[in-house]
Amino acid sequence: MITLAVLAFEGAVVRRSTDAAAPPVPVRGVESTLAELRRRGVRVVLVCEGPHGVAVDALARLGWSVSGDLRAPGAVDAVVAVDDVAAAPPAPFAVHHAMELVGTLDVRQVLVAGDSIAMLEAGRAAGAGWVVGVLSGAARRPELSSVLHDAILTDVNHLLALAVPAAPAR
Repeated sequence: MITLAVLAFEGAVVRRSTDAAAPPVPVRGVESTLAELRRRGVRVVLVCEGPHGVAVDALARLGWSVSGDLRAPGAVDAVVAVDDVAAAPPAPFAVHHAMELVGTLDVRQVLVAGDSIAMLEAGRAAGAGWVVGVLSGAARRPELSSVLHDAILTDVNHLLALAVPAAPAR
């Protein structure tokens, strides 16, 4: 049973941009996917490559928030940024910190999805039950295939079709 989805913000949830001043652009359909995961009882935590303040600002520019309210549109359960942990992926700390923030005790109930080798390695190093590569960001299939993974998907919207059992609805 999956109770926590730890998703790379840049590349998996929003498109990567070479222009730091440009507003983030969500992967098409991702808001509905995040809402459906949360409706199914799966907590959603975003892992961001930048500092926490920058991550929160990026969420605000999208009209998203960090909220425990399942009815809140564009909400996620928590955000983990590079300055929230001792070392960024591929270290496992972001995954473990995400677990801590939402109260997940069993790492086998965690799904980690990202568009980079570092994020997949972080999921494996943390002991996540599922590690999924997504092709909506930086890495291509051959790169992601070089890392131990459970699936490689076109984008995070395909998580809903995986045969990954979700937690009972909250």
